[in-house]
Amino acid sequence: MSTLTILLTIAQKEFVDHLRNGWIIAVGIAFAAFSLLITFAGFGFTGAVGIGQEQSTLFSLISLVIYLVPLLGLLLSYDGIAGEYERGTLDLLRSYPFKTILLLYGKWLGLFIVLTTTLIVGLTAPAAISIYSGHTVQAWSLLLITSVWIGTVFISIAIMFSVLILDRGKLIAIAIGIWLLFVVLFDLGIIGILVSTEGDVPVNLVNLLFYLNPTALYRLLSIDLIMDKAMIQQLGLLGQIPPTPALFAAMTAWTIIPTLIAGWRIHHLTK
Repeated sequence: MSTLTILLTIAQKEFVDHLRNGWIIAVGIAFAAFSLLITFAGFGFTGAVGIGQEQSTLFSLISLVIYLVPLLGLLLSYDGIAGEYERGTLDLLRSYPFKTILLLYGKWLGLFIVLTTTLIVGLTAPAAISIYSGHTVQAWSLLLITSVWIGTVFISIAIMFSVLILDRGKLIAIAIGIWLLFVVLFDLGIIGILVSTEGDVPVNLVNLLFYLNPTALYRLLSIDLIMDKAMIQQLGLLGQIPPTPALFAAMTAWTIIPTLIAGWRIHHLTK
């Protein structure tokens, strides 16, 4: 079989396995419910006066994505390789006439498809309502793309740890710890720095810290691509967001580097 056929076969199996255990349906419905609630609320989490309904709804959904999608990516992927190792099926798969690294990339592709499908299910209803009301397709398309991207970053991170640790018990704790670090504690740390210095921190230093957190990069990139200038100004971010190419490069690095580390590790693991 060709390399592409092997990758697609592994990806298909990964997708079907998650479809059977209800991941896609349950999480998609839950995400859709939260999204619809925010859409009908109009101003969502911002509570700001004078912001257009679409803009405030999209900003609220960006906040929802930050909390839910990284956790989804981690829980989908944390035992991707470790699970095969503990069940003893990794040795069986290694006996097949293809490189084990293709198993890693095939699983990554399958998990990417699972995540994308879940987010499409979750965003279709609120997007349809918003677009029917006269709002733009472009904004919702960009929201879907960036949301899939941040989920993919956490799939890559989880896959990396799954190969490095190979212990499902430890990995679930690590997955929750990663989520808490990037989604909750990081922002609290930034706030603590700003409060302790009374805001006397160079903007370049704050921007540098943001590059260390993919969820912060996702927030800035989504706001930069989706929000209009009036909304960005109202959020106090006008002129404060790093250049778009830099955000793209950083997100790309967060996606690729963990996957490359996982590939390097599984190559040496199976020698």
